[in-house]
Amino acid sequence: MVKFLRHLLPILSPSFIPPQNDKVISKVNSNHDFYLPFRQHAPSLKNARQVIYADVDRLVSNDGIGFFNILAFRGVFFGSPFAQSSRYRWFDSLSDWEHFRDAGKGKADNYKGEEYYVKKTCYGHYQTGRQLSLLSLYWNKRLLFNDLFDKPEKPTVTQVFRRLTQTVIDDNGSKKSTTKFPNIGKLTALLICGDLVEARILDMPSTSEWAKSIINMRRGSKDGMEECGFVRKGCSKEDFCMAFVLLDKALQNELQDEEKEAMGYNIVMLEHALCKIKRIGVHLF
Repeated sequence: MVKFLRHLLPILSPSFIPPQNDKVISKVNSNHDFYLPFRQHAPSLKNARQVIYADVDRLVSNDGIGFFNILAFRGVFFGSPFAQSSRYRWFDSLSDWEHFRDAGKGKADNYKGEEYYVKKTCYGHYQTGRQLSLLSLYWNKRLLFNDLFDKPEKPTVTQVFRRLTQTVIDDNGSKKSTTKFPNIGKLTALLICGDLVEARILDMPSTSEWAKSIINMRRGSKDGMEECGFVRKGCSKEDFCMAFVLLDKALQNELQDEEKEAMGYNIVMLEHALCKIKRIGVHLF
């Protein structure tokens, strides 16, 4: 894991020149949002950190507009040419978004359908429900988070994750297959929690607490842990959490302070990096 992170760290330097015939760096450079292990530096999230998460007070105000922008970023825009561009921005209302879209039709017309704003494969699998029509649904649900943040103490990552992944209950009392927030499944919910932690809106969970959130997702970084041989396939939750804690401790000791600062290293980044090493292929290291 140390070799993997150090091999890719030079990519972050403005003066970095990719070496010839390096398949790993070529693959990562083909799509930083999809392959770069340093999550804060990938283009979509880097934009969101500067635009959405820069003003914490605005983000968590009780008008719900901040929550709308969070859902819009992760549920619709992430990974798209728009999210990666200098045009990416905060929207004050649904009509603000509609006016922006109308004004930018010339730019979007260079892409097929909604592809300028929506990349359906941004998280790997094809998301048929990932579309611009979700924005009106998110706007209507923007106040459903106020009760969690309208308290003296901050909510926990676990509380936020559970709220994001709540299922809808119909009149007969049976659970539907959709979540309260369309296109926000366990993976996207964990990503939102990570964004909120790194923006210091949520407190950084303990390493074991974050590991429990990962194991509940049952994909991505869990597969990365198995691929690297840190845990065996089908291991217990307890064994997985222990292994994740030990891996973080080892990396904290092995990596130099300047390396960790440059990467934006923390346990949220570690989860992200494990997903990427699975996608790239651990056999290459």
